[in-house]
Amino acid sequence: MKPIIVLILATITSAGAWAQSADWQSVIWREPQVRYLLTDMTGSGKTDLYRKYAAEERDPDSREAIRLWDAGVRVVNMADFERKWVTNKFGKDGRVFRVVLRGTDRTIKGKEVVLSNDGSIPQGPMRLALLDLTLGATVKSYEARAKREVAIAEALRRFNAGCRVSNAHLFERRGKAASHDVVFRGSGWPVDPALIRLNSDEPYPEVNVRYFMADIALGGSIEFYRKAAEAAHEMGCLEAVRRTEEGYRITNLDQFERKQVDGKTLITRKGVNARISGNEVTLSSDLP
Repeated sequence: MKPIIVLILATITSAGAWAQSADWQSVIWREPQVRYLLTDMTGSGKTDLYRKYAAEERDPDSREAIRLWDAGVRVVNMADFERKWVTNKFGKDGRVFRVVLRGTDRTIKGKEVVLSNDGSIPQGPMRLALLDLTLGATVKSYEARAKREVAIAEALRRFNAGCRVSNAHLFERRGKAASHDVVFRGSGWPVDPALIRLNSDEPYPEVNVRYFMADIALGGSIEFYRKAAEAAHEMGCLEAVRRTEEGYRITNLDQFERKQVDGKTLITRKGVNARISGNEVTLSSDLP
């Protein structure tokens, strides 16, 4: 069987375009995709494919999935799912391989998956620590707690891997650095950890979504990305298509160009040959 998700990360081309953000390998893993990969591995009992992509492509999702697998983590509700070929006009011979809800052709999103380690790390204190770190707290200020609290140790592991709170603008730190509180902005009410969203909660890396959108805006085929989304379950492509069709604009598009560099079509800054990071792309939906 071919890789369901990570193959597209290594092979995406659009009229010769190397259509990924320059830093896609260094971003935080995506929790829904990690769960999807673990479901595939639990169902097949095979890990070689994802070990290859973790080692050779440095795919963040594969690396985290293999780390968890090697630690003994498995899918406990595997009876809810099955691995099968489903009809898809974008796939080879009109079909694609998917992990689906058992008895249906609906591809799972990953959030339906229950792992054997779920609940072992308290989400509340972990997310609160990540919020504080995103708002400016130092890693050093949490190191002592990390030695005795598993949630804080996990928060630091994720923060150092690039995890950030994506809705941090809703909150603020109040008080002196040594004794501050993290509260809702304006009201001062204590933060409900359930309302803290992490960039790893999304099924796509934001850097790739923005790179894909820049490629489309500068002449790349939106139909290519639509096909990639359907054929390879590549959620970054799907999100780029959705935002483009819903009218999201790139507000600094005039800074970039789409051109051939050493046989590859790259999105670069004007006058430069290095591929950009999607983080350099600003959208009309970005907060001031």
